[in-house]
Amino acid sequence: MPTVLGLTNDSKTRSPAPSQSPAPPGTSSHTMGANGRLDTISKRNHHAAREVETLFWRALCDSPEAAKEYMAKDCIMINPLFAKSSKPMSKDTEPSIDQILEGCEPWTGFRFHGEPLVVEIDLMAVALVYKITLFKASRKGGIREVVASASSSWRQTAGADWLLCAQHVAFAEDEEE
Repeated sequence: MPTVLGLTNDSKTRSPAPSQSPAPPGTSSHTMGANGRLDTISKRNHHAAREVETLFWRALCDSPEAAKEYMAKDCIMINPLFAKSSKPMSKDTEPSIDQILEGCEPWTGFRFHGEPLVVEIDLMAVALVYKITLFKASRKGGIREVVASASSSWRQTAGADWLLCAQHVAFAEDEEE
């Protein structure tokens, strides 16, 4: 018997007429997402990971100290682009991540090479890997470019905010893409 939603509770299934699709596009989960809709938790997590990673780098370029807003209190990091060292950092190291971010010069801009690859670690945690180019205006009028590879891990709080837990950045060869 048909219901208000057009579903049936009959045990017999009928095939749709040849001119009809099996289900309307707005109700079929196999067609949703083709237009970029964030209709699953996984899609929302992947989208949020790319978005928050972009916001983090934007903050590092605008005001490195402001990037602390995106970082968990227990965040660990290796980032020679800001620390001028490949030593692991945390809030407890000397110098700490906070001290590094308070004293470093911001970059002028950045560019991801393609889309960062994202993997869900858990329902509320994601990791990304990507290649990035950072730009800095030199005092002599030129632009300095540095290519790096990066990996970041983020976790979502109960309040739905994403916080950076770990980041590893390393200088990379600039190869043709």
